[in-house]
Amino acid sequence: MHTFRRFSSQLCVRYPRRLVKSPLGVNRCMSSTEKPSDLLIHSSKIPKGILGQPTCHTHPHLIPNGQLTCGITQQEYKERRDSLLSKLLEESEHIHKSHILVIPAACKQFMSDKIPYVFRQNSDFFYLTGCLEPSAILVMVKLALDASYKTILFVHEKDSHAELWEGPRTGCSLAASLFGADEARPVENFNNYIHRIVSSTKPSVVWYQNESPANPEIHESVRSALRTGHVSLEEPQKYLHQMRVVKSPAEVELMKEACYIGSQSVNLAMACTKPGISEHAVSAILEYSSRMSGAEHAAFPPVVAGGARATHIHYVANNQILNPEDMLLVDSGSQRWLYNSDISRTWPVSGKFSKHHRILYELVLAVQKRLIELLSEHRPPLDHLFDHMCRLLGMHLQQEGILPRNIDNNELIGKAYRLCPHHVSHYLGLDVHDAPLVRRRVPVRTGMIVTVEPGIYIRPDDESVPPEFRGVGIRIEDDVLITDGEPLILTDACVREVDDIEAIVGKQSI
Repeated sequence: MHTFRRFSSQLCVRYPRRLVKSPLGVNRCMSSTEKPSDLLIHSSKIPKGILGQPTCHTHPHLIPNGQLTCGITQQEYKERRDSLLSKLLEESEHIHKSHILVIPAACKQFMSDKIPYVFRQNSDFFYLTGCLEPSAILVMVKLALDASYKTILFVHEKDSHAELWEGPRTGCSLAASLFGADEARPVENFNNYIHRIVSSTKPSVVWYQNESPANPEIHESVRSALRTGHVSLEEPQKYLHQMRVVKSPAEVELMKEACYIGSQSVNLAMACTKPGISEHAVSAILEYSSRMSGAEHAAFPPVVAGGARATHIHYVANNQILNPEDMLLVDSGSQRWLYNSDISRTWPVSGKFSKHHRILYELVLAVQKRLIELLSEHRPPLDHLFDHMCRLLGMHLQQEGILPRNIDNNELIGKAYRLCPHHVSHYLGLDVHDAPLVRRRVPVRTGMIVTVEPGIYIRPDDESVPPEFRGVGIRIEDDVLITDGEPLILTDACVREVDDIEAIVGKQSI
């Protein structure tokens, strides 16, 4: 049984890597084996000075000494680049060619004239570099006759006028040492460089995401360089996503933190839920709690849906008042150093499940528990897990008399699918729907983190079910790490049993 011990947003993670509160109340990463004296050891790899992103020198409350980003070292980013290039070189048709890999950072997006959205780095670029600066470009060049490859990072050069408005930049003089690249060049030089390197290394293969490019500003430069002849174009993303879908130990620790923060934010939202509160207020509690506990921001716009609004799966208006008889469905997540949690819970606004709401909720919970057991027993592909969900939902709904008993198995599965039309699982990591080029038909394996999220959505006008069950949406979603043994539920701190939910809903004042 979960015990909800505190409603404070200042949380400490009970996992091997924990959040450590600084005197200012800001949380940072610290490994379970780290000693206070370790923080004083000088790191020769991370340059000092005010750079374009936090470092262990400027933000010791966020990043331990010697790490490039929270929890991850320069060496791990380099090993990822090594591993990616090794995978690309395994392609037999390109074995005697030179290889040029181009991975752009995201560029700034604007909500209106001169007003930017909060910048979010391109996940593939961040995974290989740890760089958080916009419009940068990673280039890796492996010449056909060379045993090694060269890493060039294109970044914005230092510019006092631009930095006056936008904040500090790392600049070329320090970018190579900060990110472990062989050299750094100004982004303005990329066009000339890509044309020169492509034309001088024929035959060659350029690895570049041609579809939906991360930075449209450089897209034509790459495309025009490809027109010089004796150059082929290949997409690197499928190889990257095969790497990203299996998490390193450092990534697992970051995911544990994001999941714990997200879990406690949902617990606090439950505790603050009372009749008459607005969905918007619950959404604000989720964000406040997450950010005060170390998340940069929400992983996605949350769903906070009371009553029948929960039957709209992507309801994000969050602008209604919650009534005593409503069930409240919340789907939210926290992002910490670009790693995401994704949690769904459903609870009664009044703090007490009605008879029929409890039947539906415990039905969904039983299905979810069985699906997690199946991940342990058989390691099925996620598509097979979805098939199991439809069968289990149909069987339980039939047993409760919500679906008719005189229908065959195929019709039963079809009716269950109609009541839960979304997939039951997706990969989770740097993106909420992580590594999308890894198909959900491959068996899960150790190091993957997946969601398990069965649901039931019964619209008010659905005459195929008894009226007492209509107008309610229920989803229970947890984030699960596949291990060599039992799966580890990373969001286990978020209460989900009926008694635990009823014990905390409405117990905290806003």
